[in-house]
Amino acid sequence: MNRATSRREFLAGAAAGLGLGAVIAVTPAHATPQEMQDAIRKVVGSAPVTKGRVKLELPPLSENGNTVPLTVSVESAMTPADHVRAIHVFTELNPQPEVVTFRLRLPRGRVAVANALINVPDRTRRGEIVEIKTLISHPMETGYRRSQLGARIPRDIIRLFVCTYNGTEVFRAELHPAITANPFFVFSTVATESGTLTFQWTGDNGFSVTETAAITVD
Repeated sequence: MNRATSRREFLAGAAAGLGLGAVIAVTPAHATPQEMQDAIRKVVGSAPVTKGRVKLELPPLSENGNTVPLTVSVESAMTPADHVRAIHVFTELNPQPEVVTFRLRLPRGRVAVANALINVPDRTRRGEIVEIKTLISHPMETGYRRSQLGARIPRDIIRLFVCTYNGTEVFRAELHPAITANPFFVFSTVATESGTLTFQWTGDNGFSVTETAAITVD
């Protein structure tokens, strides 16, 4: 993406009618303010970061401080001329400030971030919005934990999830160690034609899983 479109990349958010949910694993060590700013600047470059249009929701209390659910939304027309291209989530509460990056493609989708299990309707009508759910079993080991003997447990995470519809990418998620075990995604796309949805997860240590689901469009 060129710098001219970087303003359409939001630090955290999703389109109007588009919600983002995720579960963040919080570790004791924190990123420094400078590390946080450096991570943000890697995304936006010299473009100004302004307030507004983005809404972040967190529970006032969490039963488990290691898994904190969040919801982020942003106002957007989601038209070809004005739409959310990427969602970037950062936190200072983890050693690594990057949490997750979602990349969206038109037609618009709704995202909510949480063996692979896939839920896709078998049949739908042309032009209808189809909700897709995926769950994959994975430990998402951050690389920051230590064993009982004090040895660091090596990092082992899923780094990338991509969904394509008849070969065209409709959803992409770039994951970081802050995402907890067994990532779960719910997103949507517009049914245009019968065909195949392909789901691919790739990660550390050669991890790679590909699944497909057929859909019939009347």
